[in-house]
Amino acid sequence: MDIMLAVVCVLVLSIILLYLGQHFRLPSIVSFLIIGMLAGPFGFALITDQTVIGTIGEIGIVLLLFTIGLEFSFQSFLRSWRAVLIGGIVQVCTTIVAITLITLAFQMPFAEALIFGFIVSLSSTAIVMKILQEKGEVDTIQGRTLLGILIFQDLAIIPMILVLPLLAGTGGSLDLSAVPYQVTKIALIILVIIVLGYWIIPRLLFRVAKERSRELFLFTIAGICVVIAWLTNEAGLSFTLGAFIGGLIIGGSDYNIDALGHIIPFRDVFAAIFFLSIGMLLNTATVLGNFGYVALIILGIFVVKILTGAFSAAVLGMQTRVCVFCGLALAQIGEFSFVLAKSGLDAGVIQVPVYQLFLAGAVVTMAFTPFVMGASPAVVDLLYRLFPNRIAREIALRPGETAPEAGLSNHIVIAGYGITGKSVARAATLAGIPYMVIELNPEIIREERSQYRPNFIFGDAVQEEVLEHAGIRQARTLVVAVSEEEAIPRIIHTARQLAPGVHILARTRHVRNAQNLLDLGADEVISEEFESALEIFTRALKRYQIPDEEVARIIERSKRLGNALFTRCTDPDQHQRVQNFETLFKATHVHTVRVEAGSAAEGKAIAELGLKDRFGIREFGFRRGSMRFTQPDPSLRLEAGDTLVFFISDEKAGKIIPLFSAVK
Repeated sequence: MDIMLAVVCVLVLSIILLYLGQHFRLPSIVSFLIIGMLAGPFGFALITDQTVIGTIGEIGIVLLLFTIGLEFSFQSFLRSWRAVLIGGIVQVCTTIVAITLITLAFQMPFAEALIFGFIVSLSSTAIVMKILQEKGEVDTIQGRTLLGILIFQDLAIIPMILVLPLLAGTGGSLDLSAVPYQVTKIALIILVIIVLGYWIIPRLLFRVAKERSRELFLFTIAGICVVIAWLTNEAGLSFTLGAFIGGLIIGGSDYNIDALGHIIPFRDVFAAIFFLSIGMLLNTATVLGNFGYVALIILGIFVVKILTGAFSAAVLGMQTRVCVFCGLALAQIGEFSFVLAKSGLDAGVIQVPVYQLFLAGAVVTMAFTPFVMGASPAVVDLLYRLFPNRIAREIALRPGETAPEAGLSNHIVIAGYGITGKSVARAATLAGIPYMVIELNPEIIREERSQYRPNFIFGDAVQEEVLEHAGIRQARTLVVAVSEEEAIPRIIHTARQLAPGVHILARTRHVRNAQNLLDLGADEVISEEFESALEIFTRALKRYQIPDEEVARIIERSKRLGNALFTRCTDPDQHQRVQNFETLFKATHVHTVRVEAGSAAEGKAIAELGLKDRFGIREFGFRRGSMRFTQPDPSLRLEAGDTLVFFISDEKAGKIIPLFSAVK
């Protein structure tokens, strides 16, 4: 097929399936995998040469890891060292052992069984991190734990590739005398990367930024990413790990936001091509012809990887919810598994039919990952119902820890001890108000809980027993400040059932979540989106030299409007008014109306226009030259050139504008 015709067909197919995916709330990753299956050589054969598209897809993974590094900091990376070393080693080793023993039980040769253990032990960094990015949970406790384990998996590919020739029976060709040279080369390349990161790259970016050229800045950022990725590849590591390190280096500079803005469009396009290339690998005829084997392989992968992933998080001391989430998130085959499988196929260790069965299992587990991760809350609830004593063991004290104070009342329960939770705790301490903190991160509990600050509970605020242990029934206020968005509504619902009289304040990222949280029982919702909008609005107004008292009036009015949306109403009539207000709020816009010479409004006092009686307008802005008012004097007479600012619907604007337009 002509290349341009193939591109057109793939684009049309992508638009249709992506639209259907959005309509049915399917993750975009699943849509791209399906598109690849249909467009590939085993589907409609729109594209038969997978080499080029596979290479482009690898660029997408490099850019994806680069942007993750940009958004991640060295400090956050260092905080995850336990997850990298302990969690990663436990997850990879237990998976290799389990898969090897299972495949040996099915009479598979040891070399092939061990290679399958290597293949299955790796998970998809691209898919997991993309889902975490979409959920805004990269910097949560489960996000950092998963990233640490995934980083170790990327590092583990090196010894696996080195061992593969031995398993293929070519161990005699390995030259051990070259080991010192390889170690020296790796050390030198790592030293070069450190020098680049701390001394050369920051100075280079400063000089490039001074030139104010978007093209120069873009190519410099891309060049840094490629150079560091190439250096790490020369050291025997992966391109993607090098891209992640490059992102970390630039992410610690003053130019990370601008770099992110330049790279994201390219990342999304190339990452989409990667998932397309993965979908093209699957031979649907093999799947249908060996459906029983494929189903058994998929089931085995899911069971083993969920258990080993959850176990690795448990070894790190994580709470059940985090363990389950990590297990479900790691329950797919990774990108580097395809590299190992292809190497095993080329070496003759893996047979072609077995290779196709592996591809089927890999693609299906990748496609199901978003749904499996989304099922985490339901799985956790089921486990707690089946094993209720598990919660009591999780909130039990560890050796050396101090028990929380007994008999607290009228205190504040703080769910989540991030920046928001710490701020609330400090304010409570200054005011002399007792508080109790519920936190999932065992590191925070270990650091914070002491004889001076005993009121810290390690546990999941979603669970009734944890909230009761925190004294929710005797508390006056519950502050929900956890980072995991999916946990917030569940905490509110559970707390409201246990303590109908407690005042619940909840933090959420988006305005669209506010009404649902209020319906579940929150008394007040603080939207980061709305609060940041107010702050940006305030600073923007100050740039135009509007008096502080006028800015304060505008912000106060905006807050009153926001309070109507973010405060729970118990009166049904009031609730109906709020719903009507919300509908009106969404339908209204800012309309700037200029008083034209010869209009009916020219020369009249504002009171004479009857804006309140005729149009229902009580508040509006007024500008005349450098003068700006939010509450102009009703006796003020309008002049040509004056400007009035209304917050009204388009329909009402159509009725009011003729009053200020010149008579024709």
